[in-house]
Amino acid sequence: MKKILLLVLLLAFGASGALRAQTFDLTRPAEPVVSLDGLWRFHPGDNPAWADPKFDDSQWTLLRSDRNWAEQGYKGMYGFGWYRFAVVLPAGLVDVSIKLPRINASYELYANGILIGSFGGMPPNAKSYADSGLGKTFNLPANLASQQHIEFGLRVWLPEDGRLQGGGGPAEGLSLIGATAEIARRNAIDRSATLFHYSPGILVILLELLSAAGAFFLFYQQRSEREYFWFGILMLSRAGYEFAVMYQDLVVVEIQRMNMIRVFLVFFAYQVAELFFYRYLLKARDSRWFRLAVASVSMNLLVALSFASHLSSQGLIYAHFGMTLFSLPYYIWVLALLFRRAHARFMDARLLLLPAVLQKLAQIWNRVAATTFSMGWQHKFGLLTQITTEPVRVDLVQLVNTIFMLAVFAILIRRFTRTRSQEESYAREFADAREVQQYLIPAHLPATPGLVIESQYLPAREVGGDFFQVLPDAKDGSVLVVVGDVAGKGLQAGMLATLIVGAIRVAAGFTGDPERILALLNERMQGRGLVTCLALRIERDGKAALANAGHLPPYLNGNEMQMEGALPLGAVPGVEFPALQFQLAAGDTLMLMSDGVVEAQDAVGKLFGFDRIGQLLREKTTAAGLAVAAQNFGQEDDITVLTVARSAAVA
Repeated sequence: MKKILLLVLLLAFGASGALRAQTFDLTRPAEPVVSLDGLWRFHPGDNPAWADPKFDDSQWTLLRSDRNWAEQGYKGMYGFGWYRFAVVLPAGLVDVSIKLPRINASYELYANGILIGSFGGMPPNAKSYADSGLGKTFNLPANLASQQHIEFGLRVWLPEDGRLQGGGGPAEGLSLIGATAEIARRNAIDRSATLFHYSPGILVILLELLSAAGAFFLFYQQRSEREYFWFGILMLSRAGYEFAVMYQDLVVVEIQRMNMIRVFLVFFAYQVAELFFYRYLLKARDSRWFRLAVASVSMNLLVALSFASHLSSQGLIYAHFGMTLFSLPYYIWVLALLFRRAHARFMDARLLLLPAVLQKLAQIWNRVAATTFSMGWQHKFGLLTQITTEPVRVDLVQLVNTIFMLAVFAILIRRFTRTRSQEESYAREFADAREVQQYLIPAHLPATPGLVIESQYLPAREVGGDFFQVLPDAKDGSVLVVVGDVAGKGLQAGMLATLIVGAIRVAAGFTGDPERILALLNERMQGRGLVTCLALRIERDGKAALANAGHLPPYLNGNEMQMEGALPLGAVPGVEFPALQFQLAAGDTLMLMSDGVVEAQDAVGKLFGFDRIGQLLREKTTAAGLAVAAQNFGQEDDITVLTVARSAAVA
């Protein structure tokens, strides 16, 4: 009997408290603003008569106004639901506003049966918007404010896919009614508090934008290092996603449109950029596993875009499950690559391993939490796992992404500094090599009485592999001319050319015989590389001796001289090179050249060729003219051209 009496007393006390909570009175005591947080009448369904101030709602359920209906016995409910509450205004207060908290999905607000405001779109023109964290403020018409007693009706519509994001109706407290000026002042304070609440997110966005700008600057300085470019895209897409999340929380936006932007940024742009970033940073091959990861990301985008549209609750479960499933190849490829490179003592992989693993574990956790949340298996973790919510909001993925971003940017700066140092070292080496090469390949030829010698040297790169020397002998008046071509291009070929030129000068000190000179050079070049070379010695009386080691034969008066083929220097030790004796008469001209002239080719792959050389020589083209013609045609290799003309016999 005592238990029954106690139960009756509790029910009576609860009922009396509920009745008082339904009517919010600004007259006792007189306050400019009164909170509407409390108990509101609630009923599922839809009926236009429920907006009538005379409607009897005493049989409706009482729900707290700071929690959605799913948390108060209506879990899984979607569609329409109505709330009702009453307000008593003091006489003389005519400029009145009502502020509603964040309400899930679309709604209409009625005061004494008159529609005074709405949010979103109601069926049949349904359109869901994301309400701002500050809620919505509506001004009461003057004729309503003067009525003093006002019955409010709140008509809420929640789409089917919205029930997984939480129930319909108010999601938090802070409902207010009172003087418009005072509510505006409090809204300003709330805005400042909200910005402080999101301050970590704002800071992260700024850091990501700065990192993107820095990465693009590094890429501009080092175009060959593509990891800078993809890291910039990575940071831009992440900053865009973080901004979209924050913007959706703070500003009224259409949910479907914003979701399309968000899923494109985080489920496609970010993941594709990350895959290519790791590929170039860690020098990964374009393997089938990499292509599978890219394909899975593309499939993930299709599933995510379906999630962005309005789906049934079952469809949302499939969407979250699909996104988690298709993300697995992406996660596995990144983690496997990191561990392989770290095991291979790749320093960048070792430095990045811990922050990258933490990031991927957090992302996987977030995917699993979102999937299980959509399936109704748990409600503690939603679509974003939050570490703190008050006084500031910090998401788990946001935190580990920030750690990852700082680690990567530090690594990129380290790589840039190292690469820049190497480039400066290479530049100094190239400068030294060019200086040595220019010294050994004379820009100004020595005096050669009785002979007119012209040259043109056009390297394919900063340092070339062609070489030539003109060495007059003051003792007997003869002139030694040596032309050659080192196999390969660039610095290595250029340094080998300088070695050969030094060897030529040394050999010329012992002998002037072209065959003997080539023999000495051949022994010197064993194991160092292959070099084609032609040695020519012209006496004062025009008598000439020529030896050839695989080089192009010279042209005499526009006609190619016939010589046996031969191996290049450095191919076989002790080999004999073919030689030729001939007389160079007054007025005769010899043209010596490297194969860079013959092998020049145009855009379609057509060679410059011997026929074009013969035609130009018959037209009395100079050494410079022939070299420039080949270069303009399409230079592929170093180009060297020398002309040796005998002007007159020397007494």
